[in-house]
Order: sequence, then C-alpha cells, then structure tokens
Amino acid sequence: MSDSAAPLPPRLDPGAIEAPLYRRALEEERFHSTASRVLEEGADPYVIVIPPPNVTAVLHMGHGLNNTVQDVLVRWRRMQGRAAVWVPGTDHAGIATQNVVERKLAAEEGKTRFDVGRDEFVGRVWDFVGETGGSILEQLKAIGSSCDWDRTRFTLDPELSRAVREVFVRLYEKDLIYRGEYIINWCPRCGTALSNEEAEAEERPGRLHHLRYLLSPEASEAARDARDAGAPALEEREDGRWTLTVSTTRPETMLGDTGVAVHPDDERYRALVGHQVQLPLAGRTIPIVADAFVDQEFGTGMVKVTPAHDPNDFEIARRTGLEVLDILTPEARVNDRAPEAFRGLDRFDARSAVLEALEAEGLVRGVEDHAHSVPHCYRCDTVVEPRLSDQWFVRMEPLARPALEASRNGTVRFHPDRWTKVYEDWLENIRDWCISRQLWWGHRIPVWYCRGEEGCGETICARETPEACPTCGSAELEQDPDVLDTWFSSWLWPFSVFGWPEETDDLKAFYPGHALVTAPEILFFWVSRMIMAGYEFQGEAPFTDVFLHGTVRDAQGRKMSKSLGNGIDPMEVVERYGADALRYTVLSMCGVGTDIHLDHEDLDAAFAPGRNFANKLWNAGRFTLMSIGDDPVLPLAEVEADLEVADRWILSRLAGTSAGMTRELERFRIHDVVEQAHHLFRSEFADWYLEVIKPRLRGEEGEASRQAARAVLVHALDGILRLLHPLVPFVTEHLWDRIPWPRDTPRPERLPVAAWPGSGGGPSRLDPKAEADFRAFRDLVTTVRSLRKTYGVGEGAPVRLVLRGAPADFRAAVDAARVHLEGFARIEDVTHEEAGRAAAPGGVAGASAVLGNGTEVFLPLEGLIDLDRERERLRAEVERLDGQLKGSEKRLANEQFTARAPAEIVEREREKVLSFRDQRDKLQVQLQALGSGDE
Repeated sequence: MSDSAAPLPPRLDPGAIEAPLYRRALEEERFHSTASRVLEEGADPYVIVIPPPNVTAVLHMGHGLNNTVQDVLVRWRRMQGRAAVWVPGTDHAGIATQNVVERKLAAEEGKTRFDVGRDEFVGRVWDFVGETGGSILEQLKAIGSSCDWDRTRFTLDPELSRAVREVFVRLYEKDLIYRGEYIINWCPRCGTALSNEEAEAEERPGRLHHLRYLLSPEASEAARDARDAGAPALEEREDGRWTLTVSTTRPETMLGDTGVAVHPDDERYRALVGHQVQLPLAGRTIPIVADAFVDQEFGTGMVKVTPAHDPNDFEIARRTGLEVLDILTPEARVNDRAPEAFRGLDRFDARSAVLEALEAEGLVRGVEDHAHSVPHCYRCDTVVEPRLSDQWFVRMEPLARPALEASRNGTVRFHPDRWTKVYEDWLENIRDWCISRQLWWGHRIPVWYCRGEEGCGETICARETPEACPTCGSAELEQDPDVLDTWFSSWLWPFSVFGWPEETDDLKAFYPGHALVTAPEILFFWVSRMIMAGYEFQGEAPFTDVFLHGTVRDAQGRKMSKSLGNGIDPMEVVERYGADALRYTVLSMCGVGTDIHLDHEDLDAAFAPGRNFANKLWNAGRFTLMSIGDDPVLPLAEVEADLEVADRWILSRLAGTSAGMTRELERFRIHDVVEQAHHLFRSEFADWYLEVIKPRLRGEEGEASRQAARAVLVHALDGILRLLHPLVPFVTEHLWDRIPWPRDTPRPERLPVAAWPGSGGGPSRLDPKAEADFRAFRDLVTTVRSLRKTYGVGEGAPVRLVLRGAPADFRAAVDAARVHLEGFARIEDVTHEEAGRAAAPGGVAGASAVLGNGTEVFLPLEGLIDLDRERERLRAEVERLDGQLKGSEKRLANEQFTARAPAEIVEREREKVLSFRDQRDKLQVQLQALGSGDE
C-alpha cells in the first residue's frame, strides 16, 4: 500500500510504485460498478467491452495501444462520476488454439488429433487453456488497465455458450441460417472453411498463362465464322484443326474444367456456342456455353470454367448446367478424378507438371507477368483454396439493413470518419456468412441428424441436447461434427457478457454500451457483426462510437510480427521504464487515422517520450510538494484577494485545458488530448508558474503572497494530476496521495475516483485578461532571451529595456512584474516611451524587436558586448555568406548545370541560395543595429 507519509526519493522508480498502487485499487474495488448504481441510484453508465484477445495470446504492442486507449476513456468517465464498466475477457479462438495444441501433440507424442479422438483432444485443449490461458489478462493489469475484473468472461463460458445456442436456434427458426453446398474459402493447413473476411487477400506477383484448347472437328466451320467476326481467341493450325485460347493464373485447375464460356451478346463467338472443346491432358470434351457473367471486353472475351474451384465459375455452372468436378483433396492435392499422371501431387507441384505437359503438346501460347490478389488464411498464412463444400451459412442481407441505416442516420459514428464509407460499402455488398468450421475446439453446431433404422433423416435444431427424434422417437441421433466460427460467439459479446438471454439487472443497466475501441482489421469480422446482432437480438446498436486506431509498426513502417522479428514486448518496456512510460509514448503518437512507429532495435529512444515525461512529472511534483511544505494550506477562496496575475493565469489555463481535453476526449482525438495535457504541465506549469512563484514561496513578497501562492500551487497540482491521471495513472496517483489538502475542504477518497476538473460545477476560473497579461509578460521575457542569444549578451549580465508604444494594461503588468523580469531575464530597469520615437535613443547601438501586442522592445548593447569586435565578426560573416551566395547563384545561372545535374542536386542548390540569402539578411540587420562604429 502506498505510504503517503514517506518522503519522495530523488528519482522515479516505477517498479516500486506501480504494482502496489494497482493492488490497492483492486482491494478497494475502484474499478467495479454495480447495476444498482444505475438502476436504483440513477448514475449515468459508461460501458466499454474489451475486444477479447485469444485466450492463449501474450501481450503485444497492438494490445498495449488498444487497451491503453480504452483505459484512458474509462478512467476519464469514471472521474466524471459515471458508473464506468469496462468488461474484460478472452476469446477461445478456435483455429488458433487448436493449431497450437495440434502442434504440441505432434511435437511431444508424434500424434495427430485423429489418433487421440475428439473427446480426448478437446480435453487436452481445455487443459492447455487452463495452464496458459488468461495470462494476457494479468499482463493487461501490468499496464494499468482498470477493467472490472469481477466481470471477466470467456467465450466458452457456460453462460456465453447458452447465448450462442439461443442465437443459432432463433436464426435457424427464422430461416436466416441454412445449410448448402457452395464454393467456400478452404485452408488446407487448418483443414477448415473460412469466411470471406478470414481469407485475407494479398497482392502478389504471379504469371498469367495463355493456354490453347482444341475445338472439335465439327466446329471448324463455326470457328471460321467466329474468326471472320473478329474473334481474337481462335487460330487455325496447319492440320486444319482450330484452337481457342483461354488465360489463367492457376493452370492446374484446368484439369477440373467442365466448360468454356462467352457472353451471350458477343457476336464474335455466337456461332461457337453449343460446340465442343477437347480438354487437353484429360481426354474429355467440354461444351462452349453462354453466360452474362463473362466480360466480353476483357482479354479475348472467352473464359475457362472450373466450377468446383472458383466461386464465379460455380455460379456459371448452376445457370448453364455444367458439371461440377472437384479435382483436389482437402489437403489441396490432386485427387483420383484427375488424370493419373497428376494424382497425389500438391497443387503447386501439379501446376508445374501441367504446364510442362501442355508445353510438350504445344498448347501454351504464352506467359506474362501478372500481379494479382491471392487470399491467405488469416491464422496460418497458407494460400486459401476455393472449394466446393457443404457448409452452414447465415443470410446476412436482412441483418445488415438496420446496421447500415444506423451508420447513415448517425446512430453509430466512426472515428476517423473515413471508415464510415468503408463500413457502408461492405454492408451494401454483403454476402452470406459461412459459419461452420471443420474443427473440434469451439461451440459445436446445435444440430442433430436422426440415424434411426427407419431412415427418418430428421434434422433437429435445438437449444438443449435432444434425447430422441421428435419425428420417429429414435434415440440414434448424431450431432453435426462442425463447430461454429469463433466470431459467431464474439458478435454477441456486448450483451452475452451481461447474462443474455436472461433479462438480468446487468443487461438492463449496461446495455447498450457507449464506445468500442479496436483496430480497422476487424471492422468486418467483428464490429459490423456486433452491430447487426445488437439490432437483431436487442433492438438497438451495442455502442454509439467506434474508434479505429492505427497500427503499431517498426521504424521502417513494417507491421510488427514474429516472422519479421521486429516486435516489442510490452512487459519488457514496463520492466525497464514503467507502465506510465509505455502508455504516454503510444498515446502521444495516437493521431487520428495514423499509425504508430516504434524502433524495436532501440527501446531507449522509442520510449524516451514517455520516460522523460514521467521523470519530469516526478521531479516537478517532488519540487512542488517540497515547496508547499508542511504548514496548513488555506482554501483558495480565502486567498482570493491576494492572487496575482500569474495565479489567475495558471488557474485560467487549468480551466481552459480541462475544457479542451474534455472536448477532444469526446471526439476521440487522443493525440490532441496528450498535447494539451503536456503543454499545460510542461510549458506552463513547470517552465513558468513554478519559476515565477519561487520568490513568493520563499516569503520574499510577504506572508499573504506566500499563502496565496501555496493555495494556488496545491489547487493547480491537484488539477493537473487529475487531468493527467487517465494517461499516466501510477505516477499521478503516487504524487496526488502526498498533496497537503486545504483546510476544511473534503478530500476525495482516491485519485481514480476524484472529480474530473470542470465536471463538478462551481465558478469558472477562466480569466481572459489574466491570460493576456501573462502571455505578454512571457512574450517579453522570451524576446529578451532571444535578443541576448542573438547578440551574445551573457545570461548573467543585467540589461536595461526601453519599451515603446506599450498598451496601458501591459505597461502596468510590466511594472507589477519587475521583480519577475529580474529573475527571468536579468532585466534591471525598464523605461517606457511613447510610440514613434527613434529606434535607437540618442544614437545608442542596440537590438530591437516587436511584441505581439505591438510594443517595440529596445535593448541597448553599449557596455554589454565589445561592439567593435562584434561588428568585425558580423562583417566577415556577411562577406563569407555573400561569397557562398554568389557561387550558388552562378551555378544556377549555368544552363548546363540545371539541364544535366540530377533534379535533387539542382533543388538542393536552390535551397542553398535561399538559406544563404536569409542568413546574410539577418546578419545585416544585426550589423545595422550596432551602428557604423564611426565616432
């Protein structure tokens, strides 16, 4: 437990404070909200459900970013007084988890899952999950995730499994789930069907092969007619036989061709429709058919049709009556329905063998490079095979309608907005969802088939396991062997986690939720389906805002992955720099619609922003607490009359930043939130306010001023730590615990439940005049510092200023701040003059500048620097720059140089001209300010 009485060590040690603070929060149940708070006490809920990671996964930087953003939102809303619920949990991840256990079984025992049997294998998966599952949730705690851990769910929990069955049966009863034979995406490695979204397309270099097929002899006359009509695919051989040309990127599939198709309106080929083609290597003849799917403008306007191995060809076959011939096994090897010479070959070996055989017969017309989209399994990266298979599907169009309307009418909003069109386009063209998987780990499909002796064949879909066939009474029932797609349980997550289909208090209190934070990659897999399920089973969307953050990449812009070896282990980052450093770093880079780049080879540099910020906060907080001291602190209301401009300024900036951060949090502009918080703490509080009040804290301006400064300092530090808490929860809470509280003022129980600044009402501390006055003071100090640096005036040398044309308010503010001007910029005297006077009074050499409010600042340099020596230095530098400028201008005037030199060299020379001219002009202004030097 954090000891608020212990002195703060000079250096921040995240390892010493983070775990104890998190443990304390769990013990005190700071992250838990009850339904009664909403239903009985009237609290406003705020709900986020975690995108459930795979149960056997380990934390990676993508998880780190995603969950840190969620935590920021939840902590902020909790501080606003909302009944915040962040539901954690894990996904059973059917394919991924089964693959891990299958590999483990093979490596340790040399067995397959079929060797041990289904029940035994599933038992082993449960054992594996029990041993390794859930570790990622412990890792989420290490980065500060303030989840409601009492609500942790697993997609194979009994309650969630019941929800899955309920949904399946309801959709089946509405004829929205059906079984049919269609072309599906098949992973030969995982041995299962995949949905369209799970078959991830990758642009790959390939080859387009142009193959010749022989027309039957009786088609010769029709072929001549087609050639005369301009058909480009036809050629007449020396022996009088005619060939047609078709093109494919997958020559091995020609063994399964059952037709050639042309468009019915294509006059060039109309005479050939109905004639036969001899399929090379196969010893079969196949017909030429007409189908409107064929694009007569693409290629030759003639395509080969392989119905069992292409979804479009399958539809052509259904319309034209072509045979469907499957020539590949589930392992993607050529089966016995193909010519004997190719049987048993892997599909890619078969490709080479088919091309070699066609070449030998002179039937390869040509080959060309051709980049094309190749689908890969989202889990094992194997090239996916289109395969004809009996599978279960969900009819998606009826479910998509309300989800589409929710986006169009603004019920569901996407951040950034560009994802709105992507979402709507997908829903407008949605296809049915293949939900069956040929796996053993997962939710078994709740369908049974009657195998009674009388040949009943009844199909039974039920919520509970049936004991007998309702039609014939037989107990010989066989359950469908397939399991459901993992996403079929995940799409119910926003309401199944609260006990649905039971009407629980949790469901009443916490559905619908509010925000979803996730990656764009699962917009179709998960986000859109959750919205559909919300409308279908709850009558409303599960959330109103979807924040799609960027991807974490390495310094070269590559997505982090095990195969590339460019990943970063968040636990290593936490161990070395602390969770706050990790959180601040990724949040500071989380711009809307942008990816995050981290150098995995240099963690010190990658996480320097967060480490440096946490250290600066620690040092400034420690200094502030030491400066406040142990004396009782007065409430702010009691020192109101003694507040100075700097006090009113920092209080106004605190109020303004709170409003700004709230506004940006509501818009999910996380990077802007961090920028505002950083500016308030670093650029305003630490760099200016702490410095300007040091004399007052030492009592140099009287006891009343000291007490006012202490009161404001406590208020400002408290407010800043509250604003920073959602971003860096550990260092802020450790410091906040040690703030001495103002007398007679109630202190919040803990920082995680302290009110968000500006959320509790009360008088506004916004003070535009104080901000303008202090901004002018800061502008003056910054300008004088700049002039000192430009003219080489030592930092310790006292200077005099002449201010011309200063507005009355600014003049008064400067006079009131003379002691601060002395401390900040060693300004020992300020003289005010009216506007319009000569720039250099009495011919005195000096430097000048103009402030934002129009005031001219003149800094006499006599006696501060060696004017003659400085003039000589400036003249020499001007002469040197003049020479370089002339040289560059001469090169650019040479037409041979500009015409022959590389464009980037010419551009670089132009940039040099601009740079030399700018430097020279600035030095000439400085030289002019020093005068001629002639006495």
